[in-house]
Amino acid sequence: MARRIFHSAPTDKGWKVTSNGRTISDHRTQSASEHAATSAGRRAEAKGGLAQAVLHKSNGRIREERRYG
Repeated sequence: MARRIFHSAPTDKGWKVTSNGRTISDHRTQSASEHAATSAGRRAEAKGGLAQAVLHKSNGRIREERRYG
């Protein structure tokens, strides 16, 4: 089973969560975006899947990765 990856990354207008190149949600703050990405990962795990939340810094570099399942 493939692992679903959710990125919390900065944009010109705030933050967004993406998966497979598609925007899942937009947020004003980094904290809100990270919460959405980790929640999506936990939901995927609860459905029996594998997931990962990749949390980026404000400069776009990866700060942290969390795996679920």
